[in-house]
Amino acid sequence: MKAVRVLVLLLGAAALAALVIFAGARSVDLALVHVGFAGLAGIALIRVGAVAACGWAWYRIGAQLEGARPWKFIWARYLRETTAEVLPFSQLGGLAAGVRALNVTGMAPLPASAALLADLLIEQGVKIPYVLSGAAVLLVGARGIPVRLVAVAVLPPLVLILAAVVARGHASGWLERALGPLTRRWPVREARRPQALRALLGPLLRRALRSSAPVAHGAAWLLGAVQTWFACRLMGLAVSPAQALIVDSLLCGLRTVGFVVPVALGIQEAGYVLVCTLVGIPAAPAVALSLLRRLSDLALGAPALGVWPWIEGRRALARLGPK
Repeated sequence: MKAVRVLVLLLGAAALAALVIFAGARSVDLALVHVGFAGLAGIALIRVGAVAACGWAWYRIGAQLEGARPWKFIWARYLRETTAEVLPFSQLGGLAAGVRALNVTGMAPLPASAALLADLLIEQGVKIPYVLSGAAVLLVGARGIPVRLVAVAVLPPLVLILAAVVARGHASGWLERALGPLTRRWPVREARRPQALRALLGPLLRRALRSSAPVAHGAAWLLGAVQTWFACRLMGLAVSPAQALIVDSLLCGLRTVGFVVPVALGIQEAGYVLVCTLVGIPAAPAVALSLLRRLSDLALGAPALGVWPWIEGRRALARLGPK
């Protein structure tokens, strides 16, 4: 499996290099230089807001668990994002890091895993209407700019509200039916049988559907569109909020397909080129958008990469104790 992972990573790096050459390395470089360090800091700050919103959503799901605190879940989400977006792991590696972060801060692995699975299901459930809203804005916006502006202001919230209404009546049932395959594969040592995890997961899902977690995840997705719009404006692209929503939402759908590829290397860049073409953004700034996203993730992840080994080292020393 390690050989396969390395091969996939190398193929992704080759795809990234090919896309940079295709778009024009000089043009991509100029687009990045145009943003500057101050612009990159602004992009990273928007990303901080999205990560914090996701961490808050996770906390609202697991607030009743023993040892639950908002900062623990926000920190765990931060580490989860860093592991998945910066280190050469797939999204599954990020999920495992999130559970580990909660465990280190004093929460038991089994409840932490149940809260993560519930959060993952809710987050992916909110992603579906977000992607659909972007597709709807793309279709409606083809008629003209005024209609597009109305669409971006009305359609995404409308789709999210309708999804929330339907979820209250039906989501709990189909989410619980989806637990079987998940709990059979989720490695929690305390859960000798999948039923132990499922017993915790059902109440957490029902709590999640009655909490602000879906709204917080929806806000985080919309902040992704804000980040895309801001980055485009920094590069001098006349991109409307509607176009930014189309790019970010459809890209979220494409990244879901390539979740097993470490850091979505190559997949993300190809997705940007493909989606940006739909709204008239050339290949060079499209590749630059992807690289800006990676740079902002790296800027946010660097502190975690420094702090996390120190935390684990202190934990190991405390476990050894004085002899």
